[in-house]
This record gives sequence, C-alpha cells and structure tokens, in this order.
Amino acid sequence: MCPSFRIYPLLLLLLISLGTFAAGLPPGFVQLEIADELDPTRIALAPDGRVFITQKNGQILIVKDGELLPDPFLEIEVDNFNERGLGGIAIDPDFANNQYLYVYYTVPGANHNRVSRFTAVGDFGLPDSELVLLELDPLSGPIHNAGDMHFGADGTLFISAGDGTNQNNAQNLGSLLGKILRINTDGSIPADNPFFNQLSGKYRAIYALGLRNSFTFAIQPGTGRIFANDVGNADWEEINEILPGKNYGWPLVEGYIGGQDPPADYQDPFYAYSHDEGCAVIGAAFYDPQEVQFPAGYVGKYFFADYCFGYINVLDPATGEVTEVFATEIERPVGLLTAPDGSMYYLERRGIGGGSANDNTSSDNGVLWRIFYTGSDAPFVSENPDDLLLPIGEDAFFEVAALGADPLAYQWQKGGIDIPGADEPTLVVPGVSLSDDGSVFRCRVTNALGEAFSQEAVLSVTTNTRPEPVILTPLAGELYRGGDMLSFSGTATDAEDGDLDAASLTWRIIFHHDLHTHPALAPTSGIDEGAFAIGTIGETAADVWYRIYLTAEDSEGLKKTVFRDIFPEKIDITLFSQPAGIVANVDGTTDETPFIFESVVNIQRQIDLPQSQVIGNEFYLFQEWADNGSTDPQRTFLAPEQDLELEAIYVGTTLGNGTGLLGQYYDGDTHDFVDPPLLVRVDSVVNFNWGNSSADEDLFGEDFYSVRWTGDVQPLFSEEVTFHLNSDDGSRLWVDDILIIDQWAPQAPTETTGSIFLKGGDRYPIRVEFFENGGGAIVQLFWSSQTLPKTIVPQRQLYPDSDTSLVDEPEDRPMVALFPLPADEEIILEIGFDRIESGQIRLFDATGRLLRVWSYFFEPLSMQYPIQVGDLPGGLYWMEINGRFFREVHKVIVK
Repeated sequence: MCPSFRIYPLLLLLLISLGTFAAGLPPGFVQLEIADELDPTRIALAPDGRVFITQKNGQILIVKDGELLPDPFLEIEVDNFNERGLGGIAIDPDFANNQYLYVYYTVPGANHNRVSRFTAVGDFGLPDSELVLLELDPLSGPIHNAGDMHFGADGTLFISAGDGTNQNNAQNLGSLLGKILRINTDGSIPADNPFFNQLSGKYRAIYALGLRNSFTFAIQPGTGRIFANDVGNADWEEINEILPGKNYGWPLVEGYIGGQDPPADYQDPFYAYSHDEGCAVIGAAFYDPQEVQFPAGYVGKYFFADYCFGYINVLDPATGEVTEVFATEIERPVGLLTAPDGSMYYLERRGIGGGSANDNTSSDNGVLWRIFYTGSDAPFVSENPDDLLLPIGEDAFFEVAALGADPLAYQWQKGGIDIPGADEPTLVVPGVSLSDDGSVFRCRVTNALGEAFSQEAVLSVTTNTRPEPVILTPLAGELYRGGDMLSFSGTATDAEDGDLDAASLTWRIIFHHDLHTHPALAPTSGIDEGAFAIGTIGETAADVWYRIYLTAEDSEGLKKTVFRDIFPEKIDITLFSQPAGIVANVDGTTDETPFIFESVVNIQRQIDLPQSQVIGNEFYLFQEWADNGSTDPQRTFLAPEQDLELEAIYVGTTLGNGTGLLGQYYDGDTHDFVDPPLLVRVDSVVNFNWGNSSADEDLFGEDFYSVRWTGDVQPLFSEEVTFHLNSDDGSRLWVDDILIIDQWAPQAPTETTGSIFLKGGDRYPIRVEFFENGGGAIVQLFWSSQTLPKTIVPQRQLYPDSDTSLVDEPEDRPMVALFPLPADEEIILEIGFDRIESGQIRLFDATGRLLRVWSYFFEPLSMQYPIQVGDLPGGLYWMEINGRFFREVHKVIVK
C-alpha cells in the first residue's frame, strides 16, 4: 500500500478550523492546517517527528502528534524590531542522544545576531543551558537579517547571514555578514573551511561570500548540494549553489552576470528570475524523503517559493530549469520542509495588501500546513468556514476551499438544509438579523468521484455595534523624510460603551515596498498616541510608504480597523560621468551613466563606481568627483532636499591588443618541461580552477601534469606592479627575465606576490610555470598597483610568443583531422587551409621518445597526407603537427 494511504485516514481526524485561503495544488494532493495564529519565521523537524516552529517574538513552539502544544518549548529574549528577532533553528543530528538544538536570534540591546545551543528536556528547553557559539558582527539596519541554519552530512552547521543592511559587508572578509558560515557544534571552526588559513578568529567560519540576504537554504540528502535563496534588490531573485570559497557577487552583480567585472572566484546563480515573476525568493526544500509519497517525478527536485507572488515552484537540480508551478495562492510563504514520511510542510506568514480587519499583516496570522499526496481526485475540504460574530445589518461571509477533480460543485446548507442558489465557494448572508443568531452553516462539495462536507460554522448576531476608531495624526497627505519621528494619535467611540480608553486601542505600522511589506511597529496596545522613528539607513527604493493601522475593540469583542498611508518626500538624483557609459552601482542596482534615480529625502544612498573600466579600446581610471574633488569612487550620502546632479571624472589610456599567452601543457610527474607538450594553445588569461581534473582529462588525467605560459606582458602605467600568483600545487613567475615568485613545491591553495617596476606601454617577457601533483588544481595570475585594483591580468595586455601569435586566431587556424583511429596500416592526416601550408610531423612513443619525422606540403583547401604506421607495435603514441602558423599534439592509437 502507498504510504500516503496508510497515514491519510488518521490525519483526517486532525483537520481543524482553517484560514481564509488555501493553496492551489496539483491533482491528487491535499493539505491540512496543522497550526494557526502564528508569528512564524522557520521550522525544523526532530527525529521523533515533532515540528519545532520559531516565532519572531522569541518563542519556540512544538507541534506534536499533529497538535500545537499549548506551552512554548522555550522563550528567548530578542530584539524584535522590523525583521530582527528569532530567526533560524536547527536540530542536532544526534538529538536523540544529546537533546541539542541551535537557534539564531538578534540579541536585545546589542545590535547583532547570535548563534546559541540549548538543551531540551522532553517538550521544554532549559533556558540556563544556553551555550553561545558565535557572535555575529554589528548590524547597520533592521533588515537583511537572514538566519537559516542546517547541518551538513559531516555534522557541521551551516548558517546564512544577511548583509545587515550594509551591502559592503558582503564582499568584506572582515565581516561575517552577507555570507554562508560553517562551524562545528561546539562553536569551533572546521580546519577545511576555504578561508581558514587566510583569515583569523571567527572570520575563519566564512564558507562563501557575496550574498545579500539568503533567508532560506537547503542541503540535499545524499549529494550534500547546498541551494541558497538570496533575496534580491531591484531586479533579480537568485538560487545559488553554495560552493566553498565562491563569491556570489553582491553588490557588484545581481542575477546572471552581464557586463560587470566579476570579483575573484565569482559564481553565477544556479537559477535566477526577474521581478516580473516575483519579488523575494524564500522557502527551500529538496524532495528526498526516507519514504517517497509524492509521484516519482518529484524525487530529487528542489522546491522554492516566492514571498510576494505566493507560489511554490519545482526546480530540477540536474538541468537548472523550473519544471512546474506546484502550488499557488499562498499568503507570504516563509518556510518549506520535507518530512521523512514523504509529506511536505510549509509556513505562510500571511497579510498581503488590503487594509481591512481581515487583511491583517500583524504577527498572529501565520499558519503551518502539511501537504500529502493521496492519488485520489475525490473532493477534499482543505479549509473550513469560520464562526462569526456580527452586529445586526452586516453581511456574513463564509468561505470554503476544496481540492479534487474538476468540476467541483458546491452546495451550502443552513441547519442541514440546502440553501437555494448557494452554489459557490463563498456564501454571503446579507444584512443579518437577530433571527440568524445561532444559525449553523456548512458546505457540501461534490464531483464525479464522491463528496465531502465542511465543518460547521456558527453565526452569532448581536444588537451591539462596532466601535468607531479615528486616526487624528498624522494628517492625511502628510509626507515623511528619513530620520523623521512619525507621531501618531487616535481615539475611538462606541455606541454602547461611549468613549473607549487606550486599553481598547491597538496600533501597528507596516512598511510597504513595491509588492511586499516589512513590519515596522509590532501590534502595540494600551496607548492612544505614540511615535515611531523612521531610519535613514535601510530600504533605498522610492516606491515605499508606511501604513498606520488603528484597531478598536469594544466590551463585547467587536472590532473595527482603520488605516492611513503616509508617503515619502522624494527627489531626483542624476549621475553623469566623463566619459559616458561608466557602469555605476547604486545601492546594488547597476546602470550606465548618465541616468536618473529617485530617492526618498534624507535616506542614505551609496554609489559605487568602478576604479577602472574598459570602454572600446580605452582603459579608464577613476580620477575624482567633480563637485568635491574626492578621489574615492565610493560615495555615501544622505539624499538632500533638492534634486541633485553628480559627475564622476575618469582619465583614459589606450589598451593593448594582446590575445593571451602561449600555453604548453605537459604530462608526467617530472615537471621539467623537457618532453614535448601534449597540448599547445593560446590561453586568453591565466585563471583556471580545474578542481580535481585538468585542462584535458583525456590527455592528462586528473593528476601529475604541468603547464608553461610564455609571451609578453604590457603594463598600462609606469609604476611598480605587484603580481599575485595563486596556485595549488606549485608555481613560479618570471617578468622581464627576473624570477619574482618561486613557490615550486606542493601546496594547498596559496597566493604569493612579487613586485617589479615596469614602464607603461612597453612589453616585457613573462613566463608562468605551474605543476599539479594531486587533489585540487588552481592557477591564477593577478596584478595590482597603486593605480590599479587587484584583477586577473587581462587578455589585451598579454601577448603570446611571437612565433605562435596566430595560434588562437580562428580565421588563421586550419581544421586538422586524423583518421581512422585506432589505426591498422596507415593514418590519414587531413588539413583544411585557405593557403599553401607546409610543415613537419613528429611521432613520439608513450614515453616521449621521438620515433619518426615527416615533412608535408599542401596546396590551399583540404588535402590529405597518408602516414604509414603498420610496422609499429600496437599501443599509444603522440603525433605532433608543426605547421607554419599552428602547432597541435594528438593522441594516436595503433592496433
């Protein structure tokens, strides 16, 4: 029997009163509401099946046997402002024995996040058991807090840290923010972390960098692949495959790389989507359960959600393509979790748009759902109607949601009797009266395969009336600036109770940005006036506003909510440059100068200009800002009251026209460059990370090979130039025939520098040598100077050896073919060229010993030359073809 059929009838008994909307699921899937009235951030699953839910306010709740336990497992004091609070939770892999669990929270009064370990005793956590494992760096603002945590297969703990509202943190190895971190369960740092030998202290925990706000991530069982959802800025949402030491670009690159200069060790997103398709990628789960319940096509797939558009998509990790929209109509999803039995949990935080009492974005509307696959398309009621208390004269709205094969038919009943014409998912009872008090409603849902009934909902009608709240301040039409103190006040009256006191009032403020929201002021009761400080650091977009809600409740429990929107004062900022076409990064969004961007007054803005940029054949170097003479290409300022024009001045120099360096690739463990190379080509730059492989695994295998690159290097300016050679294993570098770097020994990835004064525009001989013995293989050649930032030495400043300068030009390189292979009596050499070609053929045995030499002469276009090999013993040989304008080495097998 399918596992879903074993467990599902029992779970039907757990169905409880549901919320306002249900997710749209594929045929054969159903969902159950497990818990509601939550303030959720994330979920984790214990080995015994208990579900742990973190609440933003510092509570950890437990769902046990399908029921939310009434008492919190643990309450932690947190800074709960805006997106801060209790974030992630992870259950120790050995939880059954040690009872350890790990939390990520914002420390009150300390302006930073912390990772701590607690110990459980049954369904309760011991507050005194806290062991602080990691104190993160100070935050610059209240958003981009991240906080997800998961264990890798090796038992180490991975942690996502947002950039803390300061985008520069993401590229700074002196900050833990904007990173994926990795620690041991006792807070120590694994020695195989990628920056362990480069950094010190807690910064050795950095595993990957260049991330904005990877709110959720998941680790695939079995493969160990890590997919992290990085919430984007203005244009793109990213799913990144996290690899050790990789840089994911923020704020230099958002989405797939375009014309930007990438940072070292840059990694493009595994998948990215634009803001036409969503606004915040969130929720992460691989479907690799112990028992497979979903159809087989879902196994191994990656599920992710979008916070604003309310869907769950399915991504194929093998192809990088989205294969299916799995669920829709979810209100602010924040978490996904695959259960061992093959079901899937998801958290929705709820509260998109609106402004009515039912469209509440306060922190008590979250719901935990569980999705099952039944394989049946008979009707299943996924959300039941709620009980209502209404005053006389108001309309009553009851709603039901159901799943099953179309068409679904609905029939509402009152007191068990069909209501004529009530055949929609929503039932409206207009103008309720006292005669409706105590009425019981339910809905019958049918299709061709069966029927299902909703739970009953009771309508209570009172002669009481709702209170009338009034927002006195701020006034309608009032504008705000960054740094303002937003004051609010209000009153409420009630026909039965008279003037209501402050205890009957509840305030909350929501910050709106585009299609999504952030909590600004949590629900606050017991006051009739207050003030909220608007920061100068935080969201930089101009499509923002604050919505202030006031809810009044009378003595009978009737409520009414009103709201007022407060919009910002804005200006235009125009960015020019000399020359035009400089790619500027404004708070994480790139554009080419000149361009105009809008800003809220007195909000901190940051412009990052490139220190240098290539436009056409010119290399431009930043000189200064025209208005203040600053020579720092990064500019941070508060947006002024009036429109602003800024201009950046660059100076240019003409680039070289190089094509790279001649690379000669050798096999074997001697690394003496004596035997003929097996591969000769022109490499545009020296920037290779072959992992546990080589440039050509067929020629060299994975280990024991060496490479020599030769040619000329042409500096741009007359100055001392520092060359940086990063390699695993050994490497060395000559410039102008001077050995300036000598690391000719096996080593882990190590960067060594050497400096030499060079004259701008002149060409100097350069030779790079590298060998690989085993393990990872990396070789990278950078340069830097007082004028130039550290970058890979670019192709246009590198020239291959003069006698091979045409090797890399496709129009001058012939088509070379050898056939048949393996060969019996002869091998045909075919060369296609558009001019007369002559050259030499040399044959070597597998040890590199020269056996024979032939000369050839071809007329233009394709010609064939027979090479007799019938008298050779069977085995592996190497054939070197030296033409007038090219050189190639081919592997030859003789039978």
